[in-house]
Amino acid sequence: MPLDPGKLEELKEGFEFNDANGDGKIEFKEFVEMLKGLDAFGGHDEARVGFDSVDSDKDGLIDLDEFVAWWTDR
Repeated sequence: MPLDPGKLEELKEGFEFNDANGDGKIEFKEFVEMLKGLDAFGGHDEARVGFDSVDSDKDGLIDLDEFVAWWTDR
């Protein structure tokens, strides 16, 4: 099922907000800050497990496609 254009735009904005350095990728430290902002930070070990599950291509970064897949899979 295709993603609603409004929802996709919302996710892009969320991605850009959490991409603090603006490089088009969310690094682990940015992911941790995102979790803290969502009041969902359960420690670095738990964050690492979550980060690694979102980072489907295992390059150590979360790109927009991975971010969108993560949020739409919830």
